[in-house]
Amino acid sequence: MTRLLNLFDPRSVPLSRRGSWLCVSWIAEDAAFWLRHLRGGDEHTDLGRLFKLLPVDGEGRAVSGTWSLQPDSLSFHAEVGELHLAFADADTLALQGRGLGLRLTLQSKRYDYAQRLDERAVHVSCASQDLSARVALSSGELQLDAPWQGQRAERIALDMRPDAAGAVAASVHLYRVMPARSDVASFEAARADAAADFQAWLSQTLAVDEDLQPLRRLAAYITWSCIVPAEGRLHYPAMYMSKNWMTNIWSWDHCFNALALAAQQPELAWQQLAVLFELQHDSGRLPDFANDLQAYWRFTKPPVHGWTVAQLRRQSAWTQDRCTQMHEWLAAQARSWLATAPEGGLPAYDHGNDAGWDNATVFLQGTPLQSPDLSSFLILQLEELAALAEHLGRPAQASEWRGQADALFNRLMARLWTGERFVARLADGTVVNDGDSLIAYTPLLLGSRLPAAIREQLLAELFEPGRFLSAHGLATESQRSPHYRADGYWRGPIWAPTTMLFVDVMDRCGRPDLGDELARRFTAMCAGIGAAGGLAENFDAQSGAPLRDPAFTWTSSVALLLGHRLLKKKNTV
Repeated sequence: MTRLLNLFDPRSVPLSRRGSWLCVSWIAEDAAFWLRHLRGGDEHTDLGRLFKLLPVDGEGRAVSGTWSLQPDSLSFHAEVGELHLAFADADTLALQGRGLGLRLTLQSKRYDYAQRLDERAVHVSCASQDLSARVALSSGELQLDAPWQGQRAERIALDMRPDAAGAVAASVHLYRVMPARSDVASFEAARADAAADFQAWLSQTLAVDEDLQPLRRLAAYITWSCIVPAEGRLHYPAMYMSKNWMTNIWSWDHCFNALALAAQQPELAWQQLAVLFELQHDSGRLPDFANDLQAYWRFTKPPVHGWTVAQLRRQSAWTQDRCTQMHEWLAAQARSWLATAPEGGLPAYDHGNDAGWDNATVFLQGTPLQSPDLSSFLILQLEELAALAEHLGRPAQASEWRGQADALFNRLMARLWTGERFVARLADGTVVNDGDSLIAYTPLLLGSRLPAAIREQLLAELFEPGRFLSAHGLATESQRSPHYRADGYWRGPIWAPTTMLFVDVMDRCGRPDLGDELARRFTAMCAGIGAAGGLAENFDAQSGAPLRDPAFTWTSSVALLLGHRLLKKKNTV
């Protein structure tokens, strides 16, 4: 259990719950916890800061202590008392304290103000976020400092302090037009409700071996708490990448989350795909990301969707209507990418962001770039389109898709295989020679399409000591490369999606033992076995230290998928 408490670090993992736009999270630049509002995505003004949280004693003095997190609550402990917070519902935060109270501070901007409703309730206008807050107490004392300046309050600070018996109980309810509740939400009821909902989610989370149980619980919490409701541009409940600052759903991240949901929650898995495909442009292109307010179109993401759908269909009994719908979506997306290829040539990326490998070294010399991963993903997508067409009773269409897959494979080999390695080329034919990126090995996903000699050579290079392979997995840039950086984003760190793809590579190339080894290294790193642990956006390939956003859903999903893989292998021995 010690490891579990270490993994649930409140300065890395926000407090939230399924279906909520709210969270309580640590913002390092302020060295403080904030109640935040996440509508509007990761470009939301000021990270969605609503109220800064400061524990205070009965006299209103700041108190030092320790914060701790569990799936159902966030707690603060000090010598003089304790505080506990839990979400009673998607819009209501409940508070209970003994010997301590809590100060809420709003960064007052244009039209923000606060009004006393009575001795135990206050209305706060959070105008910059198009929200109102109703703060109410059932025990304790409420003090408000919000001097009026004609159009707004000069400042807004609200203290909920313990009463003479040392107790405080309160709730903060956020709403747009009219409050949905006027009661003071009970902390104990809130904690129990959140715990029950999380436990129901946990029971549907992929099983893993005993030594990974703490990791499973953390991964389940992150994925559960990052679900936001269907609203605005999002027509289904969507699993955001994080409730720290990556507060959108991106159009390749969602694939890995869908895969982890498929076995136990197939409807939600389908929705994770559909929520972005329903925004598909008439050209077939998917947005780079979406949130409740917008779909962002300047970039897109790689067509990993055919690879994903092939696996999802094996796990779920899709109806004919869903297979037809998916065939239409995948076909339109494939055509949009194929349209980027000149006659007889290969499709190309306009920017590293379109590949998902934003700053990988293959993009150092410019774009458009014919990168081997793009054609490889499209070949797999064309193969899945053929399989869907066969399933739908369209043999002629299936034959056409297979013919396109074969033709694209032949062009890939003629254009990007040099006889020694796969390369990326600029439009004028120039081979990109800067760096040594793992992206060049993604054609291994084509498995038996590649000659055995090529597969064996590339696998040997992948597992060559000190190049890509580290104690924790495959670095995205060779550790010998002059461009390798420990925190170089796609120029060194280990990422969950690439790990998942290369585990599949090993299966497709007849080396599941190597896939198991990559799975062991990745899950051990996340679990904190020989590393710091956690489910971050990416990891230092050499130390295993978590990097960037520290609580990421696709990392959680991949950890669950790989942990489940290892458990199944163990149980079949």
